[in-house]
Amino acid sequence: MLSLFVSLALAVPLGMFLGREGKFDRFISPLVYLIYPIPKIVFLPVLMALLGLKDLSKIALIVLVVFFQILVTTRDAARGINNEVIHSVISLGASKGDLYRHVVLPAVIPEVLTSLRIASGTAIAVLFFSETVASQEGLGYYLLDAWSRAAYPEMFAGIIAMGMMGYIIYKGIDLLEKRICQWKYKTD
Repeated sequence: MLSLFVSLALAVPLGMFLGREGKFDRFISPLVYLIYPIPKIVFLPVLMALLGLKDLSKIALIVLVVFFQILVTTRDAARGINNEVIHSVISLGASKGDLYRHVVLPAVIPEVLTSLRIASGTAIAVLFFSETVASQEGLGYYLLDAWSRAAYPEMFAGIIAMGMMGYIIYKGIDLLEKRICQWKYKTD
């Protein structure tokens, strides 16, 4: 959960900025396009060497994975906002801060939440993998340990627990969307 929150806090503002500020996006995009396709799991040994074998390296790895998924989606959503809407709000005297707060952020939230749903599955997969490497705790370790001992009821319990974790995250995002994006759920 911490990884998802950190990823959102970093990727959403940067994505909105890059989506609306073309000259900065043209400068940053090549870097994003270079780093994004690299499987972030290859950074696990580096992160473990720098941050240790405990949770911090796992959190950082998941942040790396989820950050780029949210960043690209947010940037594209901000880029897709109709310029007529932007110009009309500016003509009414909105500052840049007002523009981001009252136009860009509400416009990108549904796409951000969709990318968060998709990224949460990836985050759980990365969590599983990272807990199987140099770890003696966590669901990933529990699952592989149960499998190696042929303790199949324990192994399936771990699989169900991992599924429940994903379900809870997904339902939490659904509830958040219903609360934040009420206009999507209004019926005439």
